[in-house]
Amino acid sequence: MIRKRILAFLLVCGVFSFSIAGESIFGINDYSIGLLHTFYSGSGIGRSYEIAHYDSLRLNFMNFASWPNIANPTYGISLGYSAAFSKDGQKSDYFNDYINFQGGYLGIPILKKRLVMGFGLQPLSNVEQRFEVYDEGVKKHFLLKGGLSKGTLNLSYSFNRNFNLAIGYEYNFGRIDRSYRFELDKSEYPLTFEYQYLFYGHGMEVSAFSRPLENLSIGLVYRPGFTLRARIKPNTNSSIVNESKLKKLTIPAYYGFGLRYDFNRRTSIGSDLIYQDWQSGYKIESKTPDQLFAKYFRLGLGVERRQSHKLFTNFFQKMDYRAGIFYGQQNVLSAGNEIKEYGLSLGLSMPITRFRSRIDFSFLVGKRGALNTNQYEETFLKFGITINASEIWFVKFED
Repeated sequence: MIRKRILAFLLVCGVFSFSIAGESIFGINDYSIGLLHTFYSGSGIGRSYEIAHYDSLRLNFMNFASWPNIANPTYGISLGYSAAFSKDGQKSDYFNDYINFQGGYLGIPILKKRLVMGFGLQPLSNVEQRFEVYDEGVKKHFLLKGGLSKGTLNLSYSFNRNFNLAIGYEYNFGRIDRSYRFELDKSEYPLTFEYQYLFYGHGMEVSAFSRPLENLSIGLVYRPGFTLRARIKPNTNSSIVNESKLKKLTIPAYYGFGLRYDFNRRTSIGSDLIYQDWQSGYKIESKTPDQLFAKYFRLGLGVERRQSHKLFTNFFQKMDYRAGIFYGQQNVLSAGNEIKEYGLSLGLSMPITRFRSRIDFSFLVGKRGALNTNQYEETFLKFGITINASEIWFVKFED
């Protein structure tokens, strides 16, 4: 029974993990792997913070060190819809959207409230763009599509009530396709160039969770820089160009810091700061691409009102409510300038089986870029659904 449930979880993750696409008009250059995905669960998206959050029912997608709080095998699976409406000062009909798997994790307690083993899958970056341009007798088509994901195997250990530590192994992988098609007015045979980029690389993650005060929690996340290999497979009319190539990419270190303060048993506020230096830390064959990438950061602040623990109460007291705001900067440049983004988030949680399983709904709306500095700007929105469940797998109930 346990093995069947684990296999079912892996099947769900696997089915959706290959449908990665992107919604933003930004993130397009010869060396980009797409815009970065924020590693939040559905509840984390709703409140705009997660690193220092702990829960006995939900798995923290950002900080594995909080997992010893779960008492039973627990899983969370997220799906989401994203869309962006973009304009360039002359036209405003750029639109991209997609529905995609947003992450899934399974945590299994080995020693109750002490040691937890877990694994899962999350998108790391995404991009999808199509362009058509007519220029001096040539109609040019361009397609960029794909993204990266990370699979994680982690162990979380609680040294005492106030300090947990986790370490995880990551396998990073993905695929990005670039397609160029040129249709000449004086020729019925178009020129087509296709490039397939296959990525793979090993990494790790270390995280910590602490409660120095009864009402204060602190979370830390660190992902050291790692090497990502890109296998480039051209598909053109030239056998010389079609030769496969292998390039090494250096992915910069990732830092996350979070705080959470509990006013009482039900109400909390929290904040996250995430930073990754793509400007000087991202390298292609040990060389830094010039004027293409920027320092990535995200600052989030939010509040959460959790369900009542009374056995008998009305339906609205059984729900969780969340709201947050965020401000940040993407990892790429546009028109030589940084791309700022900001917005607000909302979240709602409803019980499936009370104190055992819940479904989280999240909504996020924001602005990215500016016409005067980036030549483009866009309004983006995200809807998400996360199913969380905690089950007893090791007890056989008799009639």
